[in-house]
Amino acid sequence: MKAFKEVESTRRQYHAKPALNSVHRSSLLVPELPGAVAEISFVNHFLLKRKYPHVGLRVTGIDAAGKRVESRLFPVTEPRVHVFKLTGLFDKPVADYLVEFYAAENLFIPFPAVMVNHRGPGFLNTLHSYNRSLNDVFEDDSINAKPVAEASIDVLPAPLQAFLLFTAGPSGGRGELELELATPEKTWTAKVSVDSPRFGHRLIKIREAFPGLPASATGVLKARQPAQPMFYGRMLCGHLDAQGRFTANHSYYDSSSAAEYWDDARESYRSYPYFPGIDNRIRMYPIMSPSELTVTVSLRGADGRELAKVPAGSVTSPGPRFLDVSVGALAAKAGVAEAAVAAYTVATAGSKMPTRVNHQLVHGSGGLESSINVSLVNPNVFQPAGKTGLTWGQFPAGKGLRSRLGIVGNAPAGEACPVEVTFYGEDGELGKVEKTLAPGGSVLFDSKDFETRGEEPSYLWFFARSSRPDLSAFVVTRDDSTGACTGEHGF
Repeated sequence: MKAFKEVESTRRQYHAKPALNSVHRSSLLVPELPGAVAEISFVNHFLLKRKYPHVGLRVTGIDAAGKRVESRLFPVTEPRVHVFKLTGLFDKPVADYLVEFYAAENLFIPFPAVMVNHRGPGFLNTLHSYNRSLNDVFEDDSINAKPVAEASIDVLPAPLQAFLLFTAGPSGGRGELELELATPEKTWTAKVSVDSPRFGHRLIKIREAFPGLPASATGVLKARQPAQPMFYGRMLCGHLDAQGRFTANHSYYDSSSAAEYWDDARESYRSYPYFPGIDNRIRMYPIMSPSELTVTVSLRGADGRELAKVPAGSVTSPGPRFLDVSVGALAAKAGVAEAAVAAYTVATAGSKMPTRVNHQLVHGSGGLESSINVSLVNPNVFQPAGKTGLTWGQFPAGKGLRSRLGIVGNAPAGEACPVEVTFYGEDGELGKVEKTLAPGGSVLFDSKDFETRGEEPSYLWFFARSSRPDLSAFVVTRDDSTGACTGEHGF
């Protein structure tokens, strides 16, 4: 884990000296998973955001023994959405795909803005790139200097089966995966031996790792991985149902052993769109630097006006108890009609404020629920002078799917401003829409308003721009046949 203040320092250096410690390779890994088709999609943000005319994409298929099947190079030069169906791309069986982008210009970020999609009958799972092989030993010095456990992992009651996907780096992954599941009644521990070839993976079912775990058990799960040089090993974590459908997110740092705080104790906060007709939840685990935080939720209308400010509970880190509240239930408790809620702001307060306050946005609609990993922002976070707002992301559409896109400002204060949203498909730009974003409010779009063709999903993408620098976007997609949800935040 890289200390958050070091991350901030790097951002400041980039803005002061853009050519400093330049990045020319950006990568991710994509696993093949049972019962699903693996795909990636991205809009050519290299061109649309940075004006880079030529970027090379290389996809390498890797077999179950860690050997290269084949590599293929694709040019990325057009202002459009690129979709690659990885399953079946090569003639031989593939276990994992190494996806790499190369450019002569400075890419700045070694993680590309790519969505990893797995789809099967009755479900679609979307997740942004989450693990990668590192670019050089100097990056390894920074990224892996302080090893910590992975956390922010949902464990729901049976019959759902929680799972983790352990992924190996370029040297292979060998050793023991140490698991700890803390509940208010008991702390369960387990060690799982792993021995995966380079860029291989192993799926670990949590209830098999903890024999005797009660079917109703939930808790705070942490996973400490064996050391892997030259690898950023965030884990895929989620749930399988009885039909083999799954929903998955990525893990996040367990910072409970790292005492890192802002120099003052101002609140951390963030605003989110409220999606009507589905359950909107906040799930916060005690994995931040040691602290005691109170959590409040401000409910807001389409005009940004605060309808109510409701206590949501507290989180003591470290500890065995996590916060899990329904925003709709908080609205009902406050006497606010759900139809009046367009957005809400989550805020934490305490005597000292951790630099990382992470949580999940959870959305459910009768089937598998989506879990979006996000972190609150703080007034101490560096903001370059003159910065304007830009966020972009994937917006799945098509037969049997309904996606909703919500755009907000992170802070509920400020001035109303126009937001220009441009939508793209595989053939290029689809059109522009301009709406007014009220401070504290949200701007919503529905995929049902877009025409699509064929039986397979259409991975539309959006680019949203505004004058306010703290623009954020969130997308939730529901499968009409099963109610299974998936979701993600914008880049």
